Amino acid sequence: MSDEKKKAVLDLLARHRIPLIEDDIYGDIYFGEERPKPFTALDPHGNTIYCSSFSKTIAPGYRVGWIATGRHMERVLENKFAFTLCGPALPQAALAEFLSSGGYDSHLRRVRRTFRDNIDRMIRTIDRAFPRGTRVSRPEGGFVLWLQLPKPLASRELFEAALKKGVCFVPGDVFSASDRYTNCLRLSCGSAWHPRIEKGLETLGELACALLTRQLGPRRAQRRSPGRPRIPGSETRPRRHRERRGRLPSDR
Repeated sequence: MSDEKKKAVLDLLARHRIPLIEDDIYGDIYFGEERPKPFTALDPHGNTIYCSSFSKTIAPGYRVGWIATGRHMERVLENKFAFTLCGPALPQAALAEFLSSGGYDSHLRRVRRTFRDNIDRMIRTIDRAFPRGTRVSRPEGGFVLWLQLPKPLASRELFEAALKKGVCFVPGDVFSASDRYTNCLRLSCGSAWHPRIEKGLETLGELACALLTRQLGPRRAQRRSPGRPRIPGSETRPRRHRERRGRLPSDR
């Protein structure tokens, strides 16, 4: 979201006296030259409650995060004391030392390169292995990919078939309370790259092609190949791919 649109959201919320809770756990994992500005940096009203964590950048097991409350400090403290009187002291002390040493900044540079490379590799494999008509996001940070499968392929049916092959992902309907995104899925790119990841993606693509063939027939359900035109909406693929391989589909 652009800064202008963020400011418009903040103005709308301010008019209705509604605070914004901002979850920025992926904010430090950006791939551009500058970190995207969070809402709280653009909020002149102090009406944003900013939340973040080390769970996505260092390790989820530390269970350490933070809140910048704006003008809602008293209310937030009341709720924190009611639910979690005290956070884990030792992990907080270890992370404080890590931050003060400068190690966190160099660590972030390293993980950004790793996640960006993982995303590149996964998109290339999806491009090769999944059915024609599959669309994939171009994230500008983080380590997850959002896929839209060609209809009538349902990600829940694909999920059940993939589990039997030892492959797991998050079906799109998990992210909706109204049966939306039934042909979508989310993939994690957060693990160190390994041939078994590529093999798992190829298996997932084969299963998707097989299910689509069963539903549409072999003439209409085809796997994408380097010689075929790219999918509609190809602007939703990473620009870096386009630079390396010509016109490849490119989002956040």
